[in-house]
Amino acid sequence: MLLATVATTTTNADEALVDVPDPLSLEQALGFAETHPRVRAEQATTGTSLDLPRAQPLYLGCHSLAFSGARVNDAERDVAWSALLSSTNAQRLEITQRFYDVLLADLSFARDNEAMAVAFIQFDRAEAREALGQFSPLRTAELQADYQLIRRQRAASEAAQRVTRAMLATAMGHPASLPRQLITPALDASTPESMDLDTVVNAAIEHNPEVKTLMQGRSDAEQALVRMAVRERALELLTRLQLLQVIAEQARSESDWRDLKLDESRTLYELEAKADLGFSMSQQTKARRDEQETAFCRALTRAELNALRGQTP
Repeated sequence: MLLATVATTTTNADEALVDVPDPLSLEQALGFAETHPRVRAEQATTGTSLDLPRAQPLYLGCHSLAFSGARVNDAERDVAWSALLSSTNAQRLEITQRFYDVLLADLSFARDNEAMAVAFIQFDRAEAREALGQFSPLRTAELQADYQLIRRQRAASEAAQRVTRAMLATAMGHPASLPRQLITPALDASTPESMDLDTVVNAAIEHNPEVKTLMQGRSDAEQALVRMAVRERALELLTRLQLLQVIAEQARSESDWRDLKLDESRTLYELEAKADLGFSMSQQTKARRDEQETAFCRALTRAELNALRGQTP
């Protein structure tokens, strides 16, 4: 197995460089959860714990995706697991989320890279045709503006590849060891089994150590508040999972259509008929990226439900 390390200087022996597998699988990344400083700090805390915020992912916004952009400014919604989970399970979920975020950053860069290539070709052709008097300066300027906008998006996507990797490295507890290549996990695309809200809530109260601790020694009113918090979280996760199933079907249809459209464009291109092959390729890449985002959100939501019920996410 190849190992990748990033040389740096640190003053803390606990944050010394560690060999991060390259390529890195999700299972290997999750193996760093138990030794994360956040987990160790919470386990060793005897006084006030450090309740530091978790950063919002750059791309993976499962709540916004499921609820069609509702509360897009709620930066806590997609990282709100820690209050009802053990520190280790919360860290495992954060690593999972960061891992998927890196994969989406790579897919987003591929999408924008192809789109920029298409836009540049259109602008370049327009300049040549303008020189021949076949295109107006106004149309050429419009295509140049389109190209520069997509070029800007591509630059942001390229930067996001490094930022998301830094966030994943931090979630693993080794911020100086940025992973380079990630292995896309094989995700279960089947329709999830139907889960009853009361069953999930009861499982959380009976088997989730963090919830059981919150219930111990509390008054009836305080225990009722804990139950309501668990129920509210369970309801949102179950609803999100149902909505993501609908979105997955829509994304799959879009991807299938883009595949057929690309085949048509490729055939016309080979016959030397008019066809925008590059545009069809970029749209196919976009559709595949959107399909993967939905798959990642479904997998993360299932992991969150498992963690809420006291299982290993």
